[in-house]
Amino acid sequence: MNGRGFSILLLGTCAFVARAQAQPITHPIWANTPDASANNSARAQFEAAAKKRGLGLLEVVAVQNQQATRPAELFGEGMTALRASNFVLAAAMLGEAATQAMGAGGEGLSPKDFASLFFHQAVAIQLASGATYSEPFTTITPPEAKTAYLRAAVLGAGQIFDEAAGQPLVEASWRLAIATVRQRSSGTLTVRAHPRALVSIDGGTAQASPSSSPALPYGEHFVRVEEAGHTSWSTTVAIQEPKVVIDVPATQFLTYDVGVAAGLARERGAAFALLGQLHLGDKVEIDLRLVDARTGELRDATAVPVAPSAESPDLVAAVLRLDELASRTDLTRRAENSGARPNAPLMLATPPPRVPAENEPGGAPQPGGWLQQRWPLVTAIAVAAGTAIILGIVVAKDDRTAQPAKP
Repeated sequence: MNGRGFSILLLGTCAFVARAQAQPITHPIWANTPDASANNSARAQFEAAAKKRGLGLLEVVAVQNQQATRPAELFGEGMTALRASNFVLAAAMLGEAATQAMGAGGEGLSPKDFASLFFHQAVAIQLASGATYSEPFTTITPPEAKTAYLRAAVLGAGQIFDEAAGQPLVEASWRLAIATVRQRSSGTLTVRAHPRALVSIDGGTAQASPSSSPALPYGEHFVRVEEAGHTSWSTTVAIQEPKVVIDVPATQFLTYDVGVAAGLARERGAAFALLGQLHLGDKVEIDLRLVDARTGELRDATAVPVAPSAESPDLVAAVLRLDELASRTDLTRRAENSGARPNAPLMLATPPPRVPAENEPGGAPQPGGWLQQRWPLVTAIAVAAGTAIILGIVVAKDDRTAQPAKP
């Protein structure tokens, strides 16, 4: 090989290695599961496995509950409209706030706020309808206002609202609603859900499942069930007998969106995202998902039990396997983009076996540990070197062919 061929080999190898070092192949992401006691230990194990594999800094994101409600915000806007005597707008906004609050089982509202929401919804509906007060007052009109007044009385019959003072129609309606509810019997509501779930009734303090709430007046009550790592569940229960039991169905597991994970990996210049997340099912596991950053496609997935120790050998092996898959896929893609024959086999060696850490049995420092942690880079160097050598030979051959023949 002449000097020109050697220069091409050296420059090609250096450029390939620099590109491999500058652009990470796999970007590790951990999705935090809120209110899960095992989240921190699982995250630490995933971070240790990613670090041992040499994947770089871990990016931490949060798993969000897919239900997005804002009853408290709408409640405040409705009250502003009500104080401004814009009863039609107030009725609409407070009605939407009440619908969202019932659908979410009172999330974000205290029992007092829950009762106040229904009371002021009734006032807005009644005043917007043009209803008038006359003696004897025996019926609340319109029917929508009556329903809201009764809901408020069921949740907080002992409350006193300033808006009722000085308005004979409102005061008489509220007094009649309270009297109606006090004449009703009461019952016990029992909610049976997953043992990890927390149950709240009418926006009250959450209790462990199974939860029993005695002495609830007959009428509508609102149930909310929350389990860490799962979608929340809520329903409206009409208590009309002494004992009511509800069995909550299994709720959906919350997962971080792979499309969002792919976008985060692209922003970091990586070809793949390795997404880790705690899975609270029958087993407490760490879910691993390998996501193609270019297409958002899920390439592979596995689950590993959370280990009792700080480091999980099974998790390290799983991270190694998925990162090796990412490396192979990325190298194949690069070869195809460079114009290589699609059917040409890509000469890659299988990854070396995992080398135990120094604190593991047989874990004395070994030269193989350095090689295993940098296997994608070593593989890239080998491929680049082989390509550069072939290119150098071709260039040298071209130089000899181009030389003029001797006379």
